[in-house]
Amino acid sequence: MMDNTIDYQKILNAINQSLDIIKNEDIGEEMLQSYIDAQQTVMQAMNFSISNSIK
Repeated sequence: MMDNTIDYQKILNAINQSLDIIKNEDIGEEMLQSYIDAQQTVMQAMNFSISNSIK
């Protein structure tokens, strides 16, 4: 049986590692904002998932 659980922490870690790699690069505000948006989206999905599992 496959586990369909999404590991949100792994996704967040990957985003954070990408930010660490590029933090000294001049990527521009638009690209940086897309990473920040991705972090927020994953965190919202994780919170939604947790709140639904508690019900």
